[in-house]
Amino acid sequence: MDHGPFSTPDEVSLVEMLPRDGFQRYDEFVPTDRKVALVDQLSTTGVDEIEVTSFTHPEAVPTLRDADEVAARIDRNDDVTYRALVPNAVGMERAIEAGMDKVNALVTVSERYSRKNQNMSVAENLDEIEAIVEIAADADIEVEAGIGTSFYCPYEGRIPLERTLGVVERAVEAGVDEVTLATTMGLADPSQIAATFETVFERWPDLDCGLHLHDTNGMSLANTLVAMQCGVDRFDTSVCGLGGGVVLPEGMTGVGNTPTEDLLHMLTRMAIDVDANLETVTAAAETVAEELDLGATSHVLMGGTAERVLSTVDSEQPQD
Repeated sequence: MDHGPFSTPDEVSLVEMLPRDGFQRYDEFVPTDRKVALVDQLSTTGVDEIEVTSFTHPEAVPTLRDADEVAARIDRNDDVTYRALVPNAVGMERAIEAGMDKVNALVTVSERYSRKNQNMSVAENLDEIEAIVEIAADADIEVEAGIGTSFYCPYEGRIPLERTLGVVERAVEAGVDEVTLATTMGLADPSQIAATFETVFERWPDLDCGLHLHDTNGMSLANTLVAMQCGVDRFDTSVCGLGGGVVLPEGMTGVGNTPTEDLLHMLTRMAIDVDANLETVTAAAETVAEELDLGATSHVLMGGTAERVLSTVDSEQPQD
């Protein structure tokens, strides 16, 4: 579909990452009842997928130690795909037991990050993905390869494109259904996004490839626009922008996700077809901001929509 000067996909899908990416990074343990209630609220917003939790060892991510209970208690909407992050075959087995529709099989391009985050080399991590795909095939569960540090790593700096492409190739050969490149540090810029996705689609023209968005440098919406022009039509975001890595260097705290409400606002203003509803997503963001005492962490929550601004201006006009 042609939206003015921008060539964009006919439809864009949003994957809500708050329950996993957001809560894994939040300093305090969000009670299970609240997690379940928030997933249920997110299930009514029209988002296409929700990453409910992570089936990792509780000692690795203690804030998600209630993964099995959360998965068992949520009220599932037939229109939503419920998925979970799985780091290995053991996590995959837990995901099957929990009745997940889909899994995010995590792998990172950075060798140092992989060893710190998953205690294995990148090669070993890719072997785990092969095992996950085999297990998933028997259970009829889709597998997405979420490829972290695709652009930058907090320990290795900028990641060469060929290294990222090498991991994509191994994931494709393993038989995953989808690949998602992650801007883990939130430092990617539009030219880097364009160069990466143009090359990916040149090598694998039929690949279902998405973008997992973080926003440290303020360029994530620009990155989204460029990615759409390259043919990307699936994006990972988190209401309120909550989220980030769990093995960051000491003192590094500013790696939040792109707020779902901000990206959805842009898509809505551009008249791009998306199932998620801005009003209900914003309501969910307001609930999260209030319950977790976050304040206004997105442009939408700060009142930066045309409708909100103009309604304020109209209300201040003199009456006849």
